[in-house]
Amino acid sequence: MQVVYITNRPDVLAETLGHVQLHMPWVDSALVVAPSRHLKRSPDMGLPVTWASDEDVVGSEHAELIGLDHTTRNIRLRKAVLATGLLDDVFLLSDDDYRPIKPIPPEFYVDAEGRFRSYYSYDLAAWRWTNTSFDRGQHLTYLALTYLDCGHLSFAAHMPQIMDRDISSKAYESVSRLTGSDTLCEWSLYFNYGQRFHPERFLPPQPYCTVGWPDFAGSWPFWVRPGPFAFENFYEELYEPGQLFEGLPTAADPESWERTGFEKVRRWYELELAATRLDFRATPFEPWTRRSPARRVVFAALRRMRWAMAYLTLEERIRLSELAGDVDRMRRDLAQR
Repeated sequence: MQVVYITNRPDVLAETLGHVQLHMPWVDSALVVAPSRHLKRSPDMGLPVTWASDEDVVGSEHAELIGLDHTTRNIRLRKAVLATGLLDDVFLLSDDDYRPIKPIPPEFYVDAEGRFRSYYSYDLAAWRWTNTSFDRGQHLTYLALTYLDCGHLSFAAHMPQIMDRDISSKAYESVSRLTGSDTLCEWSLYFNYGQRFHPERFLPPQPYCTVGWPDFAGSWPFWVRPGPFAFENFYEELYEPGQLFEGLPTAADPESWERTGFEKVRRWYELELAATRLDFRATPFEPWTRRSPARRVVFAALRRMRWAMAYLTLEERIRLSELAGDVDRMRRDLAQR
């Protein structure tokens, strides 16, 4: 199986491929698209790699890439790669920071009859954020998919996913008839289009399996809960002193991967529980109070109010619990009669 990356961080990618080789040894080659300056100093990736420069992939359009946002630039490159002949018929599409945290068999992606598994994290119709190019891509993709009478789950699950080259080309072509914008979500476009027009190739979608999406659990509400966890959406800054994964190794370790992977899951999960208590760690990266002393003061006051309300309503909650027990007993009595 070929895995495909677009990157401008070859060192991060090399470490990611260490995790891939440890946990997905059936992945036997990689196609890496990167700026030409990185190709000259690319580290050893540990498995056969075909390198392609941004310049060679997009040709005369390369100058336009410089001023594009991250989402649009990636789509331009992914569309261009489809026309190069470098892609296998079926491949894994990934970003350079999507890392397996435990063994992943081929059956995770394809069943015995060759049908593809897909993993979703949200519904595009429910995505309400508008701050970034990623957000804008979710909204435009939603509009295009609904116009094409497709479903609109979000498959931007921040984990590698399996794709068919020809179906991917058709999906991009269908949207190019509607808009000249490339601010799209490649994952959601592909899977919703494929499941609509090539349903025989796909199994029903499954919830995603990523720890680290969102990077801080609790920073936005889950539409579907992830699990069982199989991948990490890697953020280098979360391993810095005082951060969520401080003290944990980032490189793949054949001896300690199991304990390390579980510790990441535990810390991320506990962060969500802390967020429900408004108990935020004042770190440079957490999204609730960073760079805002006023927010820290407000949340401290809200925490005290929350515990006061819990104490004041304790008697009422006990009474309701007892009432629920009475109702259950009445139901059992009626059932026995």
